Amino acid sequence: MKLSAHCECYADNSYFLFNEKNQITFFKVHSINKVGYFMKKFPVIGNPIVEIISQQYEKTFLALVADCFKGKSLNIEKRLKIKGGNDILVQIVLTPVFSESGEKQVCCTIVDSNRKSNQMKLLDEYSRLASHDLRAPITNILSLSSLINFPDLKSQDTKRVGELLNEINVQAEKLDDIIKMLNRLVNQGQENVDFVTAKSVKDAVHIVLLDDDPITNKLHHMIITKHNKNRKVVPFENSHLALEYLRNHQPDLVLLDLNMPEIDGWKFLDLLNEHHINVDVVIVSSTINAADSNRAYSYPSVKDFLMKPLTYDKIKHLIDD
Repeated sequence: MKLSAHCECYADNSYFLFNEKNQITFFKVHSINKVGYFMKKFPVIGNPIVEIISQQYEKTFLALVADCFKGKSLNIEKRLKIKGGNDILVQIVLTPVFSESGEKQVCCTIVDSNRKSNQMKLLDEYSRLASHDLRAPITNILSLSSLINFPDLKSQDTKRVGELLNEINVQAEKLDDIIKMLNRLVNQGQENVDFVTAKSVKDAVHIVLLDDDPITNKLHHMIITKHNKNRKVVPFENSHLALEYLRNHQPDLVLLDLNMPEIDGWKFLDLLNEHHINVDVVIVSSTINAADSNRAYSYPSVKDFLMKPLTYDKIKHLIDD
């Protein structure tokens, strides 16, 4: 396959080149409408980066550029709210490069994430299948195997079941490692980088579970109530019913899956905003894509992003008495 086929999706995007003094040495702005939210003024050769980057992104952006000069390549997706318009999902690619003179520079590419070639779409689809469809049943196996630690399982039969579950757990972990390796091959060089700071979460007494898989909901219900019997846990498999419940009640926390039919996790987060429903949300997903966690944290309501299988250790800071 020709290199141009891989680069097709980058043809109509904006580029900036910086030297180690953080001065602009080259730029190409394809559309000011696409990057205007990211810049406070139009770039000029020789200007420092800080003079063009919007103040809200300045500190984080400079830190990322510094990492890039150390040899890292970074690929970040960010969901940006535009006043009076639709939200924009952009991809920011930072790559270390060398000029003909040997001078270190960093190339910043701002990509419209909606303009991807067919090849890129196929890679995205593979990554989605590996993260969601294939990992989902494996995470259920991992969760089921963790039940052998329940203190009320003490009989001889339980011991035999425990040995079997241990073997299932070993095999599931092997499969999970393989899937993670495949995902890393597809997303080589990408790091899970976020533009936001850590968000605090209060202890949750009233918890809503939203996952289209009933087994997952049952397992999560068991994990929470086993350690905290006084917690009110309300599971939903249907996003419409969950949204209606949230309109009429005030839970402390929603544990939200991303990959669901009809209304997926992203649309559900948008609906919470549209209906002015203020509730803390923790994403609990089988995805291992860095772009998903970066996108999730762009929603103010999202306080944490946990990968399945869910365990008590992962959520005890949310539900402990």
